[in-house]
Amino acid sequence: MEQKKEVRRDMRLVLANLDKRWEAAAQRELGLELEALFSTQPFGSIEHILGWVPCFPGEVDLAGFIAAMLKQERNLYLPRIREPGVMDFISVGEEWGSQLAPGPRGILEPRLDSGELFSPQSGEGVAVLVPGLAFDKQGGRLGRGGGFYDRYLSRVEMQGAVKVGVCWSMQLVHDTPNDRHDVAMDFICHERGHLRTER
Repeated sequence: MEQKKEVRRDMRLVLANLDKRWEAAAQRELGLELEALFSTQPFGSIEHILGWVPCFPGEVDLAGFIAAMLKQERNLYLPRIREPGVMDFISVGEEWGSQLAPGPRGILEPRLDSGELFSPQSGEGVAVLVPGLAFDKQGGRLGRGGGFYDRYLSRVEMQGAVKVGVCWSMQLVHDTPNDRHDVAMDFICHERGHLRTER
């Protein structure tokens, strides 16, 4: 637990102090890397993509990638907090920016009337873009401590979904401190490239 706290503290400090010019350029590169990844197998059969809206300093902004996927007529969903520790995903369209409103913690999320609730029967044809503070090549992920994604991805109906950790290259570490309940990633994507994990 202490190791997790230390890594989280260090990474939050790094992300809060990113050079804005570097961040803007890296944002474009990361969007292109994600698009390249989603043009390969097994992503050709992906119909549903679960993304996020940035809400913490230095967090990756998926806006460009979301716009590109919507043009490909893929189904995009963004998270909405239902209750403490529990989130759902709501579909969004091309004007998705206008479909967002501050949630209970001030984080932008889709309004309930903006789209349909994502309720899959299985994870087939589903890709989840997962944020985090640190990732490793074995698929390990260190989140921010809320457990939202680990709980969501542990659902029976989400088994088989492709999990993509999205981060900056500086967030890729040798080994993340993980517990048994932490869900592993299938792919990692950052501004310098993407990789299939070794898990």
